[in-house]
Amino acid sequence: MKAILPCLLALGLALFGPLQAADAPPVAPAADKKIVAYVISWGGYARNYLPNDLSAHKVTHINFAFANIVDGKVVVGDPGIDSTGKNNFQRLRAMKQANPKLQTLISIGGWTWSKHFSDAALTPESRARFSASAVAFMLEHGFDGVDIDWEYPVEGGNAGNIERPEDKRNYTLLLKSLREQLDVAGKQAGRHFLLTTATGAGEKWLKHTEMAEAIRYLDWMNIMSYDFNGLWNSFSGHLAPLKRDPAYDGSGVPLTANVSDAVELFIQAGVPAEKIVLGLPFYGYVWKQCAAEGQGQYQACQGRGRGSWEDGTLDYSEIEKKYVNKGGFQRFWNDTAKVPWLYNAKTGEFVSYEDPESLRHKLDLLEAKGLGGAMFWEASGDRRETLLDLVYQRLLAGKR
Repeated sequence: MKAILPCLLALGLALFGPLQAADAPPVAPAADKKIVAYVISWGGYARNYLPNDLSAHKVTHINFAFANIVDGKVVVGDPGIDSTGKNNFQRLRAMKQANPKLQTLISIGGWTWSKHFSDAALTPESRARFSASAVAFMLEHGFDGVDIDWEYPVEGGNAGNIERPEDKRNYTLLLKSLREQLDVAGKQAGRHFLLTTATGAGEKWLKHTEMAEAIRYLDWMNIMSYDFNGLWNSFSGHLAPLKRDPAYDGSGVPLTANVSDAVELFIQAGVPAEKIVLGLPFYGYVWKQCAAEGQGQYQACQGRGRGSWEDGTLDYSEIEKKYVNKGGFQRFWNDTAKVPWLYNAKTGEFVSYEDPESLRHKLDLLEAKGLGGAMFWEASGDRRETLLDLVYQRLLAGKR
């Protein structure tokens, strides 16, 4: 690895200039199912969860979240814990030594750090600069690929994000530039470096991107098939319904705001099913003071309820340990949407979450549609690995 980087730098990476490569051919999908775990940098603080706390043999890939973008280049998100101190990167490298089949990717951006993607993707020069820095970052820190988590091209991201109509085309061109430079590095290393992306799960994402073309440069895409309803709404609903429930008529919620329709939209848009990796939430959302009608489901609420690390969001490991039919909460099941919920009649708290029963239905969809695998956000939310064990048994161990 150390011998590769100087060669690339000699080609111009030190100056973040363009690497020349032929137009990248389509990336062939892998035949085996993938289990992609997002591991968060900040897990090493109050959460006390580090990369090596994950059972690495139960996943095929780890996406480390996140690297930042500064002056058009990829930089370490939190040097105090990622590359020094508890040193997340060193722990990831050690995990790969223990499990040579494991591959890691550096995920760039995320909700907080997507502000400068539009600038990075704007021109051929800015794309080359960004891509060269991403490849150099990957090689320096021992990753096997790059994951682009641009939230979101054109519109809909965090307040203050730079957004342009041109993002639609430039998103594709940025992936093309990355694919070319990863292939140059791969040719010198005698291997293939991965390129993936996290995508939204609805019509807006497809309207603002060119997925039929963009997928040509990607090994696969991780669809964030959750957050169909969340704490930004004042009414209770399910964060990851498998199918549409006609009883849910929340204001402004698209009819396709469910996992099954989201997957179908991408397939209809030209994304091969085997290149779609299905996202799973290892957390739950909590509203408070929801009306008691329907056991709190689809009701007006009065803000965020309790949380593990912030109000309104609970780790699945805490939900299963403390709240399922405990502490005043009762579990209910929506057989149309194929999801559970909890309701506390005393506090009016409504909890939407994923559990083993709902997860089995999503894995059935994954297999029926021939999808490429499963991704989950994020590892520290399932400390007992209850949900991960189920995914592992189905996709890697071949047990139902």
